[in-house]
Amino acid sequence: MKDIAEGTTIPQLKNDTASEQEMPKSYPVHWFRGTIFQILVVGGVFFCAPGMYNALSSLGAVFMAFFCLIGGIIVGKIGVKAALLISSMGDIIYAGSLYLNSKNGTQWFLMFGSIISGCTDGLMYTIEGPIITSYPEPHRRGRMLALWVFMRTAAPVIGGAIIFGLNSSLDSSGGVSLETYLVIIGIMCAGPFISTLLSTPEKVQRKDGVKIRMRKAGWSQTFSEWYKVVCSPDILLLCPLFFTSWFYGSYIGTLQTQYMNVRTRALCAFMIPWGDIAGGLLIGYFLDNRRMSIKQRARWSWIGLMVLNLALWTWTAIVTKQLEDEQPVIDWTSGTLFGKTFILFVLFDLATMATQTTLYWIISQMSDDFVALSYMTGTLRGVECAGQAVAYGIKSSDTTDWLSIGLNVGLIVFSLPFAWVVIRKIGVVDFEKISFSHFVHEDKLETVDDKSIDDKGFV
Repeated sequence: MKDIAEGTTIPQLKNDTASEQEMPKSYPVHWFRGTIFQILVVGGVFFCAPGMYNALSSLGAVFMAFFCLIGGIIVGKIGVKAALLISSMGDIIYAGSLYLNSKNGTQWFLMFGSIISGCTDGLMYTIEGPIITSYPEPHRRGRMLALWVFMRTAAPVIGGAIIFGLNSSLDSSGGVSLETYLVIIGIMCAGPFISTLLSTPEKVQRKDGVKIRMRKAGWSQTFSEWYKVVCSPDILLLCPLFFTSWFYGSYIGTLQTQYMNVRTRALCAFMIPWGDIAGGLLIGYFLDNRRMSIKQRARWSWIGLMVLNLALWTWTAIVTKQLEDEQPVIDWTSGTLFGKTFILFVLFDLATMATQTTLYWIISQMSDDFVALSYMTGTLRGVECAGQAVAYGIKSSDTTDWLSIGLNVGLIVFSLPFAWVVIRKIGVVDFEKISFSHFVHEDKLETVDDKSIDDKGFV
């Protein structure tokens, strides 16, 4: 075995019917420290912060890619609970700035709120990733991801209901009412209190008895590990798919703004998130289906989702041509035209959330190290945010709708061969895992040598 201090990687053969395929021995856990409660806490915080912000997302967007990328470093230094607490506060400020901007036209506070929200949302995306991928037991990780999807999507559903209830009488174009902001800001304020209920990794109790450890390291070691993870070949190969996964949002949002009146958009804000919930639940239970091998689950889920996404863009092209020809103002009473667009939007949310849930599951197969997972999931969300920013930038300029359609289809097709290189290894061989030389044991920093490393490179 090579010197682990050099950060070498150790490929391992993996049995397709590995330990996850077999029902592990179950250990008693306290509900407060169990993995289900931890997912509920993270989902609850997201419900109150970015989730509620999503209910207002048609009014603006934040740039958070940078803090997604470096957020894992911050989490490693300040700890999980502190990071979650801080990250739950930024969207409250931003929502307040939106309210004042709508009421008084205040611009400076809106810019300040956008910066703060971008930083804290990036940090939250970084901290939720390793929690939802490393806290759950492997044999029910898909269902825990589905629970996380349900919790985070419940906010847009409830927020959409609030928007719909307060704006259903507006059959013209324009913005939502000021009362909408006040109600949602009130819900957001619960987020920081919920975050204090989270258990730190070393206190989590898993039913399979496996302990979760969060390593500590100096700054030079931290940056070295971060670089090795985010620049690893498997992560880089997945980046085109990361970039593409939320690229659709700007164009679909533009269709709603261009062709739907306020009350119909409010109805969409309430109903479309149910597609997210359905997508997360369906793919989550599929990924935990023990009648199929890990290899089969990975390959069939990826192939099915890519086919579905391409089919939806074909449908989008047909609908776009009809909308351009007729130039309608769509109301929920518009009959067939409303049905075509509404169902398309729901299915897009279903496919996108199923794809993102699958991406998290794939990353969870690539490492069982909490800090490494924070770097990986942070990269996932950072590249996603960069894709969103590019997509919104394209739509904010005077470009044809067909450019957006072509770019989305082209990016999906471009990402397929790169992603397949990674997907085909799941359930067949272990990913090459970086073997770090510092681990935390009983709150003491220890340096380990080769003799204390098992055949997977972990203590």
